[in-house]
Formats: sequence, structure tokens, C-alpha cells
Amino acid sequence: MNPTRFLEHVDRTYKPAPVLLGLIPVERLDWAPATNMMTIRELIHHLSARTGVHGLVTGDFDPSRCWGDNDDPASTTPERARERLAIAVEEVKNSLSRVSIEDWEHRVVEMPWGVKGTLETMAYATIIEHFLNHKMQLFLYLKLLGIPVDTGTLYFGLPPGQQH
Repeated sequence: MNPTRFLEHVDRTYKPAPVLLGLIPVERLDWAPATNMMTIRELIHHLSARTGVHGLVTGDFDPSRCWGDNDDPASTTPERARERLAIAVEEVKNSLSRVSIEDWEHRVVEMPWGVKGTLETMAYATIIEHFLNHKMQLFLYLKLLGIPVDTGTLYFGLPPGQQH
């Protein structure tokens, strides 16, 4: 998959998130399904963090530029998470739009914790796979709260009950 196709995949992957975030009952932001799990507030803070793609492309893994977790998680709301998510997606697009196909397919990059792979492989893992896992986690939290989310909501960002 070339960088252009990858960015199209990013758009499809992130598209449902604003709808899911909009379904969160604000009075339940500090709820978690178990004591050893993230609260909804912590989850949406983490879900909306920048992806680290800046570091993958430049080698500069300064946390303030890569993950943007300078925001206080305790102040994260669904609206703030939507704003952070828009910034994260824009950063992915800006960072990867300058990458050559040669670099995308062959340049080996390393995350600060030692995981190595091609830029393509690492971008897929840190942008797509990570986001999909936490998007599903939010979907399940909403289900546990009795919110009538369905596969259309999860995959296409449709309001619950709306046909695709």
C-alpha cells in the first residue's frame, strides 16, 4: 500500500470516531467496566492522542510533538477528544504526504521502546492497529452502558440504527 492509499485508509478508520465520541454520556466519563481498566475519560484521552508519526518520519520523538499528551487527561471531554483527534489525523496527513514510496517501503525506523520495522509497517501498527483496538474498546464500553451502537456505528460512523 503506497502512502496515498494509506492516508485513504486512515480516513476510513478514523471516520466513525466522532460519532462514537458523541454518544458518550458525559455523566459517565469517569466510569470504567472494572477497577483495572481505563475510565471512559482516560480512554478517549488516549484514543485522541497524536500517533507518533512525526517521530517515525523525522526521528525526533519529543513527546510534546509526537503524542501531544500535554493535555490533562482529567479535563478530556468528548468534544475535546474530537478536537484532539482532528489534530492527530491532520498531523498524520502532513507527515506522510512528504514521504517517498522508496522510504515508505524500505526505510527502517525504530520506536523509542525499541520496536523496529519499515516505515510502512510501523505506521500501520501505530496509526491503524492501535486506533482500531481502542475504537473497539470504546464501542464495547458504550455497549456495556446500554447505548444502542451497532456495526454501522463502529465501521461507518452511522448513528445507531441507521442503515448503510
